[in-house]
Amino acid sequence: MLDKYIKINEKQIICGQTSSGVWYCKELPSNTTAELRVMIGEVNDILNSYNTDDKVDKNQKKIVKTG
Repeated sequence: MLDKYIKINEKQIICGQTSSGVWYCKELPSNTTAELRVMIGEVNDILNSYNTDDKVDKNQKKIVKTG
């Protein structure tokens, strides 16, 4: 009898938010350093868009200056 195993690597990028509202990455798993470089760049782009000084207030539909 042949036993076959399939290994599925589940990856999760885990992000958090400080009490002051700044988003940051807690966990960023990768298999290689090259993959990590790409993922860090992409995660930074995403989180930086949330950590800008200009944020849109969804209820008022206008740009609110914070900080």
